[in-house]
Amino acid sequence: MREFLTQAQAAADSTTGGDGGRLPLGGMVDWEVFPFEREGLRSRPLVDYAVPEPDRRKAPEDCKTCTALGRDDLVLHTGERLAVIRPGGTSLPFVANVVSRTHEVLDDLGDDGHVELGRLIGRTYAALRALDGVGNVHVNKWENGTGHLSVTLLARPLGVLQLRGSNLPVWADMLPATPPEELAARADVVRAALARSVVE
Repeated sequence: MREFLTQAQAAADSTTGGDGGRLPLGGMVDWEVFPFEREGLRSRPLVDYAVPEPDRRKAPEDCKTCTALGRDDLVLHTGERLAVIRPGGTSLPFVANVVSRTHEVLDDLGDDGHVELGRLIGRTYAALRALDGVGNVHVNKWENGTGHLSVTLLARPLGVLQLRGSNLPVWADMLPATPPEELAARADVVRAALARSVVE
């Protein structure tokens, strides 16, 4: 709502002396897992209120998730309404996405779809958590640009504590790519684990 932005802009001007509508850096920059140094870092200015929001959804033919669903090497599991896929590449030990089989968003699922989603997130989490060399698995839902439901599960490497928490995707954007053959081998393990979990 507009009041939220107005209050935030007023706070930005009062706490930073009117520095172009920039908010002060929050406590996150002092976390030991934050990937950047405080010195020289500053927030972007708050932008104008935009309602109605622009439609950010892509057409199915332009959707990377729809494309991935058509590739056997990227599909890890297919359920009734949902599937589990993986990206073609990542810098992490493994990443999986619980996605809708058709081009729809979370709002479209309904109760039965929500039940399947919860079950599949739990099973995918367990499959990734069981991979060798995984310290933890982070679960995220952004869905801000495609119009296709995608819950992302990110496997953090064991013992690399600096990558803990909500900055893992930021670190992942900077780290070198994991070799494709390693990802393919882990995909086979995850695929088998998901197949077993459905049978049990």
